[in-house]
Amino acid sequence: MMTSSGVEHAPSIHQHTLPRSTQWRVAELRRRQTDVLMVHPAEADSGVRFVRHGAEPEAGTILAHWDAVVDTRSGIVLGNTHGMTLRGAIPLLAALRIAGVDNAVVEVHGSRISAQVSDFDFYLGMLADVGVQAQAAARRLLCVTDTVEVRDRFGFATLSPATEFRACVNMTTTQPGGSTGTAYATLLSDFTEPHAGSVTLDGSRAEQLVPAGSAGVPRLLREICALPEPLRATLVEMTGLLALAGAPVAAYVRGHNSGPRLYQALLQAVMERRAISYTTVDAHRARQHITAHAVADAAIKSGCRNDVC
Repeated sequence: MMTSSGVEHAPSIHQHTLPRSTQWRVAELRRRQTDVLMVHPAEADSGVRFVRHGAEPEAGTILAHWDAVVDTRSGIVLGNTHGMTLRGAIPLLAALRIAGVDNAVVEVHGSRISAQVSDFDFYLGMLADVGVQAQAAARRLLCVTDTVEVRDRFGFATLSPATEFRACVNMTTTQPGGSTGTAYATLLSDFTEPHAGSVTLDGSRAEQLVPAGSAGVPRLLREICALPEPLRATLVEMTGLLALAGAPVAAYVRGHNSGPRLYQALLQAVMERRAISYTTVDAHRARQHITAHAVADAAIKSGCRNDVC
């Protein structure tokens, strides 16, 4: 679409929810009968919230929000003012973000849900099977406006201003024989999930994927499953923790030998310092003069490796 001034106008990016409810029963795979969760559609601008099955709505609702984190000692635990807690939400939140789901109600049957990397695969598959439904509201966006860094004795994590979402992690690895090396991976998003990396050709969508190869080649966010362990596990944790911001994040995220506690501390520091601004994907793209897939297309065409952390 062209504006009156002759400038290309990209189509509006809307929020998404599920078209219908979907259920995942972990007992069908390998665990307890009580490990059941359902994901339901939700209204626009409501975000993701967890609801305990059988509890009163107010007491049993936990928001997927950064200030709902009540414990980080043995995994990220979310909670509310009524004492209700939930452990294990991060892989599911990562799957919702990568699937492009902005608004959902997750019904749980206990105080924890399965949180292994393999569970992330099942969550992503479950969401792919049910699909998504566009909503009238524009997709919200959180822009990082200042660089923030947190450290511990193992590594560090930083959030810096950027026009897109770019997540880069590296970690020290031990090779056979005792030598050490560095593994790294980079993920990109232009905030157009679930259609990121697709282009319209003659009314149909054609997929653009990064060729298989080195984990260091920048990949689209939804290609996270193609990454090797433990880089993939680290990026699942990073994506799920940043989903607690309540909207996709425009930032360059860098982690070195980092884990979930460090990412949670990073997000909390950014929010408490107010190093952020809120907008919509449409307004951000117009301001930056970028089209919906410009960032992803550039990475795909170049296949460059100059984003090593």
